[in-house]
Amino acid sequence: MWLRPADIAALGDVPAGAATVYLSGLMGGLEKSPLPAGWREHTLMTYPFDVPERRGVRLDYPLGWFSFRHIPVVAEQVQTDTYLACSLLADVLNRMADNFVRPYLIEQLQALLEHRLITGYYPHLTLASNQRFASKGGYVVHFRDPGNTALVAEGDWIVP
Repeated sequence: MWLRPADIAALGDVPAGAATVYLSGLMGGLEKSPLPAGWREHTLMTYPFDVPERRGVRLDYPLGWFSFRHIPVVAEQVQTDTYLACSLLADVLNRMADNFVRPYLIEQLQALLEHRLITGYYPHLTLASNQRFASKGGYVVHFRDPGNTALVAEGDWIVP
């Protein structure tokens, strides 16, 4: 089901004999998806981030930075991604020593990502030649129980 939250909330009752269905995590609102309780036991969701209980340590620094500077967190994932991108760029520019050439910047960024501890929502970040995305892959998750938003990964991080 590649549905938006409003469409997910309108699903109604689970049909008799329902099999497993797959839900787009990004389109459906991730762990805050309004998936009706009856559907949760039949649903597996694609999840392109680390599960919430595993990413906490990697979010502590940016969230602390926002708090210290009295910046309200209104879109946590967007704000931490922006913080991550800006801090990566700042670190790379500090390493470049006035040698501001695009291929060298990308090379330095690739080297920095391999050793980065603060990676926000992403458990694995890597870049290589001709790659446009630093995070590749995700989890297939299910809701722990019908009444809350806790997620459980079905397996390891999957890279297509």
